[in-house]
Amino acid sequence: MKMARTLSFYFASLALFVFLFVLLIFLFTVDTDWYQSLMQKSYLLVPNVFFILAICLLVGSIAGYIVGISIDKKVEKIEWSLLELEGGNYDRVSIPPAKNDNFPSIWQGIENIRVRLREQTMLYQKFTNERVKWNRELKEEVLTKERNRLARELHDSVSQQLFAATMLLSAINQSPDPTSDATTKQRILVEGIINEAQSEMRALLLHLRPIQLEGKSLKDGMQELLSEFTAKLPLKVTWNLQDVQLEKGIEDHLFRILQEAVSNTLRHAKAKTLEVHMMEVDQFVFLKVIDDGKGFKMDDQKAGSYGLTNMKERSSEIGGNIKIVSLPGRGTSIEVKIPLPNQEGG
Repeated sequence: MKMARTLSFYFASLALFVFLFVLLIFLFTVDTDWYQSLMQKSYLLVPNVFFILAICLLVGSIAGYIVGISIDKKVEKIEWSLLELEGGNYDRVSIPPAKNDNFPSIWQGIENIRVRLREQTMLYQKFTNERVKWNRELKEEVLTKERNRLARELHDSVSQQLFAATMLLSAINQSPDPTSDATTKQRILVEGIINEAQSEMRALLLHLRPIQLEGKSLKDGMQELLSEFTAKLPLKVTWNLQDVQLEKGIEDHLFRILQEAVSNTLRHAKAKTLEVHMMEVDQFVFLKVIDDGKGFKMDDQKAGSYGLTNMKERSSEIGGNIKIVSLPGRGTSIEVKIPLPNQEGG
């Protein structure tokens, strides 16, 4: 309505200027008793000059308001279309015929953007599918790199934790008073270190699981992963997974995103419950992972930065969006939204 109010004011101002301009022309060009005609004569008890002025202002305001409402509606439709494009809802954008709209060049630009974004999403997904095929040929190289990565992480985290636990146990064994408060605190610290090392090991082992997705549906692979996760950890895990049909490349990325999210929960969240949902809605696949852990500050780039960055990159590679919401002490929610190829787009 902002445009309607603005144009109403402009049109009323224009009507005022036109009225004054015409009045001056008549005053200087037509020889008559204008005072008698305009001031002494009246209509509806209002002097003619003020009545004509009021009519001009009223007509100008109404005309401007009507034009403004029409423009506001067209602008709102353009804004809505841009928001749909931003959200990846390319098929919801409807382009009006050029003869029925006053902004044909703008709508043509929106249509060009829509087509490009849609084609780009399809190309991302096609590229991902082709890359999965290439990865099969390079499986041994990938496995070697993965073993090296796991070895580095084992050395950097688990081995250091176990070394610290060993040093503390050595100090406990050499303690002259095994029942002292200091020795008890050391035992509790050793127990905590060992539990953390065990969690790190389980999280690292989760990264060895993608190979098991081969020959199975995405739903079956996720269920197997979560079932094993539930059986080995004192953590309540619930899931609701639809059996969606996807290209292998997209399945692989979604599976790995789930692994990364579960791994982050295990290593950092200290959560008691974990929920996983996957469903298909309106040509989109949604994967949502929610935990009730300790969470983190969204502006803290160090909090799970590697895992979160990995998930964002995988989501982008298949043309999707990822939304991460976390509050300290309130847990973390990760939602991935992937557009599906439709029949028109091939």
